[in-house]
Amino acid sequence: MEGLKKGTIVITGGAGFIGGNLVKQLIKSGNQSIVVIDNQINKDSIYATEDLNLKTTLRIADIRKKELIEEIFSFYNPDFIFHLAAEPIVEEAFDNPYSTFNTNVMGTVNVLNAARKLNNLKAVIVASSDKAYGKTKKAYTEESPLKGDHPYDVSKSAADLISLAYYKTYGLPVVITRFGNVYGEGDFHFGRIVPDICKSVIKNETLLLRSDGTYVRDYLYVGDVVDGYIFLMKNLNKTIGQAFNFSSKDTLSVLSLVKKAEKILNTKIKYKILNTAKNEIPYQHLNDAKIRRLGWANKRSLYVKIEEILKWYRKVL
Repeated sequence: MEGLKKGTIVITGGAGFIGGNLVKQLIKSGNQSIVVIDNQINKDSIYATEDLNLKTTLRIADIRKKELIEEIFSFYNPDFIFHLAAEPIVEEAFDNPYSTFNTNVMGTVNVLNAARKLNNLKAVIVASSDKAYGKTKKAYTEESPLKGDHPYDVSKSAADLISLAYYKTYGLPVVITRFGNVYGEGDFHFGRIVPDICKSVIKNETLLLRSDGTYVRDYLYVGDVVDGYIFLMKNLNKTIGQAFNFSSKDTLSVLSLVKKAEKILNTKIKYKILNTAKNEIPYQHLNDAKIRRLGWANKRSLYVKIEEILKWYRKVL
C-alpha cells in the first residue's frame, strides 16, 4: 500500500455501507488526505461509530448539485475519485424513478464532468452493478450487453455507459466496477437478505422473503469489495478505460442461503415467502475471470463470515 500514501482521495457516498469500509481501510493504509462527500450520516454507521469523521474531511453534499460538486472537486483537486454515491435500493427506485435517475444518472454526470476539470487526476473508479446487465439465464462477462429494463437496472446501465463514454470521448481515466450482492458489517438496508437474516435471528422475528425464494445471486463480502477497489487503484496501467466484474463462489438462491445460515448459526430461522418482489432479476452470476487474471481474488466466504457479521449486528441492534 506504500504507493497510496500520497495525494488526495475523494469518495462520494463515503459515509455509506461500502464507502465507510473503504474509508476505514484507506486510513489504515496511511492515506493522509481523504475527502468524504455524502448527503447524510447514519449515526450507527461505521463512518460515525468508528470516528472516521475525525480522520477525514467530511463535506455534506448531494451529487445532484452540479455547481457544488464542481466547487468541492476544484477546491480539493483530488488524485483519485471513488464514485459510490447512488440510490442503492431496487424497491425505492421502482417507487421513485425520477429521483433515482436524477441521482444515479445525472449525479454520475455531475461527478464525471467535475472530474474533467481537474489537473492531476489519476482515476475515477465508478461503482456500477451486476444489475446493469439486466436479465439473463447465463453468467455475465464484461462483454455482455448492458440492457437493464426497469428504473434501478436502467440507471446503472446508463451510468456505466456514460462513464465509459467520458473515457472514450474525453480521455477521462475511468474504471468501472460491477459487483454482485455485497454483504458485511455496516449495512443497514434490512431489505437485503443477509442483514435481514441477522435481524430476524437477533429479534426472533419471522424473516419475510420478498421473492419466491428461488432467485440466485452472488454474495461478496464487503472486505473483498474494498480490496478490489484498492487493487484497481494500484493497477491503473492495466485497468483504465475498462470494466471489471467482481464475484465469489457464494452463488446461491435465497432459500439456499437461509438454509446455510441455519446450519452455520445452529438456529432455526422462521421465514415467510411473500413473492411480492417487483422487477427482480431471477438469475444473476458474474464471471470475474478478467480481474482474477490480473491478480485479485476474494478471500472471504459467506460461510466463514456470517457468524462474525451476526455478532456485529447484535452490538448495533
